[in-house]
Amino acid sequence: MNVEKEPQRKRGNSCSLCGNYRRLFDPPALFCSGVCGMQKIRRNATYYTDRFKQNHWCERCFNQLKDETPVQLDDGREIKKRLLLKSQNDSTPEEAWVQCDDCHDWNHQICSLFNGVQNSKSSSYTCPKCHIKNRLKNNSIEACSAVKDSKDLPHCNLSRSIENGLKKTLLNAYEKVAENRGCQLSQVEKAEGLSVRVVSSLEKKHKVREEMLARYSKKGYPSEFQVTTKCIVLFQKIHGADVLLFGMYVYEYGDGCPGPNRRRVYISYLDSVRYLEPSSYRTITYQSVITEYLRVVKMRGFHTAHIWSCPPTKGDEYIFHCHPNHQLTPNDDLLCAWYVDMLEKAKDEGIVLETRTLYDEYFKNHALNPETGDTYDPTSLPYFDGDYIPGEIEKVIKELNAEELRREEKRLRASGGSTNKGKKNKNVPMQKKEGKRKGTRSNPGALVNQARDKVMNRLDLVLGRMKKNFMVAQLLSDDFIHAVERGDNVSFWTDSDSKKLKQIGKNPNVLELPDSEKSASQGSLSNNFAAKKLTWKIVGDTKDKDPLMEQDCLDTRLQFLNYCQRNNYQYDELRRAKHTTMMLLSHLHNPRAEQEQHIKAHLKVIAHAASCSGPPGCSSTNCQRMKQLFEHIKSCDVTYKRGCKICTRIFMLLTKHARDCDKLVCPIPFCDRIKERTSLLLKQQQMMDDRRGNAQNDRLRQEAIGVADPGQCVGAGRALPSS
Repeated sequence: MNVEKEPQRKRGNSCSLCGNYRRLFDPPALFCSGVCGMQKIRRNATYYTDRFKQNHWCERCFNQLKDETPVQLDDGREIKKRLLLKSQNDSTPEEAWVQCDDCHDWNHQICSLFNGVQNSKSSSYTCPKCHIKNRLKNNSIEACSAVKDSKDLPHCNLSRSIENGLKKTLLNAYEKVAENRGCQLSQVEKAEGLSVRVVSSLEKKHKVREEMLARYSKKGYPSEFQVTTKCIVLFQKIHGADVLLFGMYVYEYGDGCPGPNRRRVYISYLDSVRYLEPSSYRTITYQSVITEYLRVVKMRGFHTAHIWSCPPTKGDEYIFHCHPNHQLTPNDDLLCAWYVDMLEKAKDEGIVLETRTLYDEYFKNHALNPETGDTYDPTSLPYFDGDYIPGEIEKVIKELNAEELRREEKRLRASGGSTNKGKKNKNVPMQKKEGKRKGTRSNPGALVNQARDKVMNRLDLVLGRMKKNFMVAQLLSDDFIHAVERGDNVSFWTDSDSKKLKQIGKNPNVLELPDSEKSASQGSLSNNFAAKKLTWKIVGDTKDKDPLMEQDCLDTRLQFLNYCQRNNYQYDELRRAKHTTMMLLSHLHNPRAEQEQHIKAHLKVIAHAASCSGPPGCSSTNCQRMKQLFEHIKSCDVTYKRGCKICTRIFMLLTKHARDCDKLVCPIPFCDRIKERTSLLLKQQQMMDDRRGNAQNDRLRQEAIGVADPGQCVGAGRALPSS
């Protein structure tokens, strides 16, 4: 077998499967690691990078770097500015090739669904045409060796519940189609070969950002929130090959998480590609996955689900790399309507009790808590990783601090107490002139409740223009939610399917109606109970019975996006979507149980070797071997970034240790450096999330002045759930 990544220019061969010669990938997207905040580097623009081409700086940010100050890379290493390499963003990668050992024709690896990672040059390869010819010649009807597909991935309680619920929803849809057409159910075209899996489930700590913590820590606001992140995906078998069609990242804040996040779930990112067959079932399929997820978390005891409806801007991608050209990006109104339609269906099924907006929940009626009469402040708002609220709060607090500093300097100058009288402070921005219009940021005036927290005033002005984008789905009763917010122990709480009816005492059959309905006759009440019998259940404790599942390429949506971009795994064509899914499944089918056992054993050896003085006090061969590996990674010139297998395995173990390590000084090598790298990557992730929020603000400003929404671009291919 001959495998080549270079084009067949010398031979002039074309692919015997697709008939094309050169197939080019979409140009890779490069983001600046400088102060501009992860902005995309323009095509054909000059940029600077390290020798491993993992960190990039646009020309403007590069010029702001100081010659004498070391530049920190994302792996924790430092490099001098003069060692950064100048480059141009004009590369266009090309699809790799493979040669058949029988007919010696060349095929694109993607066309032939060839796994170039697992198969080395010593392997043999037979193209599909020769394989069919050989089977006909030998009269062989036996199937090829079985390849593990999406259905072979392990199920869990969540994936099984979503998949079963999806099947029931589709069956009802098939029956409606058959009834409308007046035909048999067997004559209705169906969406076959669907499978739902949870491919990542990871516990982590979501840290509160700097400005928020500095301003509200004295009020007892927590510095971090315990959260479980999950990645839920949907596959379909198309033409005999699996295709990843839909992905969803969710954040689950359980009962052990402090308020205001306690017992809430946040649907963070959704994305899809337009390949599901038949296409008429796309909307109902994707909406059913979300609805069934809400059903499961409701049974587990989560009382509220939050959704931020935000379409991607042109050039941005959420989960999948390179969508089909024919897939359009939904505008703001269309996407909001899609979510509202999904939540209405969930209400009809009794999963969601009520839907409202975040603005109505926390800002309406002068931001007064109807239960306690207290005024809401930012510590009352749900604080989710990657959400709009944390980024906007940081921005508002920085603006307020800058304004306060300007007022203080103005007061000092007026009183003659300034030590820099007559001199301009270059670090202090010019004071903005108060606007004439009341109700704006520069002049809130009487239109905004001045007794409220200043940050809430600013958030009120911003969120008031985008109420529809922040959706709140209530899953359990008001009484239960109030008990959770008070911090009560709700371990044995009994709740009903109703939002307003509440239990009195310990008898679940004794109910109290709302005040507006107390005047109803006793006979009418009896008839209502006869018509609809309320069911009472003990609310779940939110504990997840499914095992944790860690995947380095899927733990966050940015990791998966980078994984696809780095390996040119694209979804812009069906053939590429099949190959990308095949490569992902190959990665996921590694034996996880064995890996976890080996990882735990190796982590114990690492902890021992890092603090052990060695012979003669220790005679362990594992200890001596691990010390040799420590020396290897310190002196290796290849490193894990250029393919050193030893460095790759050791750094994977060290990264797992550093994630859970809370020691200020840790003896394990590279632990501090990996923590710095993790902190840097977190800041980059926050910058990417802030870009999403800034795009939402820009969209509103453009709509206010009558400019078309830039997200509505034909062929942009960065759509969320498509209908």
